[in-house]
Amino acid sequence: MVVIFLFFVFLKFANDLYLVNMEIVKFDEMKKTWHQIAKNHNGDVPSSFELEVYKKLLDLFHIGNYYYYIFNAGTANIEFTSEQFTAILGHPTNIFNVDWIFDNIHPDDKPRFITYEHTVTDFFNNLPAEKILKYKVSYDYRLRCTDGSYKWLLQQVVTIQSDENGSVIRVLGVHTDITHLKTDNNGSGLSFLGLDGEPSYYNVPINSAVLLPGKELFSNREKEVLKLVLFGKSTAEIAEILSLSVHTINSHRKHIFFKSGCSSLAELGSKSVKEGWI
Repeated sequence: MVVIFLFFVFLKFANDLYLVNMEIVKFDEMKKTWHQIAKNHNGDVPSSFELEVYKKLLDLFHIGNYYYYIFNAGTANIEFTSEQFTAILGHPTNIFNVDWIFDNIHPDDKPRFITYEHTVTDFFNNLPAEKILKYKVSYDYRLRCTDGSYKWLLQQVVTIQSDENGSVIRVLGVHTDITHLKTDNNGSGLSFLGLDGEPSYYNVPINSAVLLPGKELFSNREKEVLKLVLFGKSTAEIAEILSLSVHTINSHRKHIFFKSGCSSLAELGSKSVKEGWI
C-alpha cells in the first residue's frame, strides 16, 4: 500500500511539474512575441514623452474604474503602473509585471490571451511604419484580486513610441473594470480600432491570413455621444460638452439605440464591449 501511495504521489508531482514547465514554455513564447513586435529593438529610448502619454490616455475610453501602465516591448518590462491598480485589484503596484499578469489571468482566459497576443504581433509587424501609432488594440480577460475573486478588465493598448523602422518600443495600456457590464463569462473578440481615419477591424478571425475592415456602425459624432452616454453623462451634459443642442443629442441617442438594436443602457454598454465599439 505504501508503495502504491508513493507511486501516485510521484505521478501527481510529475504531472504538476509538467504543467509548471508548460506554463514556463508558454510565457517564454509570449516574451519572444513581444520581442518580435519590438523588432529586436533594445527598448533603450529616453522616456521623455509625458505629453504623448496623456494625449493618448485621453483618446482611450473608460467606462468604469481603470488603471494604466507603460510597457516596454523591447525589454518586455512594465515601467510604470498607476496607483489605481491597487484600488481595483487590491495588489500593490510594485508586483504588476508581465510575469504577474500571466500567472494571474483566469485559467479559462489564458489560451485566448496567448493567441490574441500572437495575432497582435502579426498585425503590427505587417503595418507600415507610419501607421504604428494609429491603432488601438482592444479585448478583455479576467485578473485575480487579492481575495481570490476575478474581475473582468477591458484591455486597451496604443503605441506611444516607435522608430522609423516601425519597431514598437513603448505602449500605453489601460485596464478598465467592466465586471458590471458582463452578462456571461465569455470574453470579447480581438479588435484593432483605427485612429486618425484608419479603418477598424472588429472581432478579427484568429489565424486568418487576410483581415477585412469592419463596417462602421456609427458616425464619428455618434461615437462621441455613445462614449459620453456610457460614461454616465446626461443629455444636457453631453450637449454642453459637444456644444450642440439638447434636441441634436436626443436625436443621436435615438439613432444609437436603433442602430445597435439595444433597448437599455445596460444592454448598450455590454454590447459595446462585446462588439468592440469602444
